[in-house]
Amino acid sequence: MTQAQRNLLGAGLFLGLALMGGRLAGFGREVLIASSFGLSAEADIAIILLSIPDLLVNLLLSGGLSVALVPALRSADSDKAAALFIQASIVVGGGFAVLAAIFAVAPTVWLYLLAPGLLSPLRWLDSWMIYAIAAAIPLTALSGVSSAALNSKDRFFVAGCGTLIFNLCIIGGLFYALAVGGRYLSWLCAGIFLGALVRWVSQLSALRVGRLPKKHDVSCGWVLDRQLLLGFVAGLASASLLVIVPLVIRAGASWLGEGELAAFNYAVKLIELPLGILITTLATVAFPRLSEAHDRQDIVAFNEILRVSLQRSVLLSIVIVLCGLPFIDAAIFILFGGGQISTAGLQHITTLTQVALLSVPFVGISSLAAAAVNAQRRPGQVLRRTAAVMLFLPLLCIPGLWLKEPIALMLALPIFHMMLAINLARATGGAVLNAGLGGAYILPLGALIAVVVSVAVLIDFFCLKPAGSWLVGPLAIWRLGLAGIAFGISAIAVLHMMRSRERVAFNEANI
Repeated sequence: MTQAQRNLLGAGLFLGLALMGGRLAGFGREVLIASSFGLSAEADIAIILLSIPDLLVNLLLSGGLSVALVPALRSADSDKAAALFIQASIVVGGGFAVLAAIFAVAPTVWLYLLAPGLLSPLRWLDSWMIYAIAAAIPLTALSGVSSAALNSKDRFFVAGCGTLIFNLCIIGGLFYALAVGGRYLSWLCAGIFLGALVRWVSQLSALRVGRLPKKHDVSCGWVLDRQLLLGFVAGLASASLLVIVPLVIRAGASWLGEGELAAFNYAVKLIELPLGILITTLATVAFPRLSEAHDRQDIVAFNEILRVSLQRSVLLSIVIVLCGLPFIDAAIFILFGGGQISTAGLQHITTLTQVALLSVPFVGISSLAAAAVNAQRRPGQVLRRTAAVMLFLPLLCIPGLWLKEPIALMLALPIFHMMLAINLARATGGAVLNAGLGGAYILPLGALIAVVVSVAVLIDFFCLKPAGSWLVGPLAIWRLGLAGIAFGISAIAVLHMMRSRERVAFNEANI
């Protein structure tokens, strides 16, 4: 393994740890919401309130700001980077402050867009709660700028901890509401505001320590030029199209009955955990290095980074899907079984999650393909291809809405991501992606993963379930532990085989 590959893997591990903490804390807040509200109209409202800052985080971190700012900050000298950071903070913070004012004045419009099937959502909210959410909007946007600055300096762990800080503040508010026995939505809104504030302040503190000058040289002038703004707009637009996909599907679920929006949300959040920790992390870490290789016009390094990242993404996706499909019900029972959700509700969430799980491999391919095209300074290409696929999303949702069938509606998610992955892969030229997907060890490792999971399923069916009453502790914990063992064996096999192949290739290249 080369030094660049070691650095890539190490950065991915640090970012994965930070994101794992944030995602697990996110699960904690979802579990608390489910325990407090179950599958009810009030649960739908709580999820809508959380969707507003979550939407901004996903937009700013996965798309626009990262695509535009990371390459610019990475290539700039110290003074110019400081000027660019401050100017971007002013522009982005000011723009989202305007959106916050619109939300505070007309909250009904926003709530209707996020959940058109929900009746009278404002009856659950006091005016100060609306203002707290509005104040969190520009704070979240500013944290997007600071996260991009941290990522540009390869400080992925510090940037990744932002989600953990935000979710811990929300969890603190919900725990306090549980302690006092009421006003859950009030303390949820307070936690959202506090989380947005603490996250931004913590990232600013990290940047001060991280050698970003406290003052920038005014002689640099206005460095936030037209090209950078256009790159931000294009990246933000393409990212927004991707982020609103689950929001559109979830909004459609609000027409299917009370609590369906919450059920769809819980299912999607379960899928976002492996996606955020293991899959899209690869694209986040690879993007700055792809940009740097492109700036050096080093095609060999560019292709190698993309190939290694793509093969790792495909194999880990296979592990996630094969381990998740037969055992996800155990995780759902542990997470949501102790609250207000009935057995039928748990089974409903399980089925929705199994359908959504099919989108994982396609998200990995599309995120890396988008990172490659954006690194080549072609964000407009990503935008156009994403927009073209987005045109089919309403058509994909029609069967589920027409039949009032939640499973059919959720199927729109993996089908959409499959179409997007194919379209974005074509934008890279196809040669490198074909090499990544067609590696000599992809099929053998895929078969090995299938064998490991099959053995775990047989143990579950013939040993654990028949002996359920004799086991110490809940059966779900044993089944989840078995799934974890199968996942660990498969993931270790994937990483070991890839390292061995890369070591052999490196030695052959130096003979």
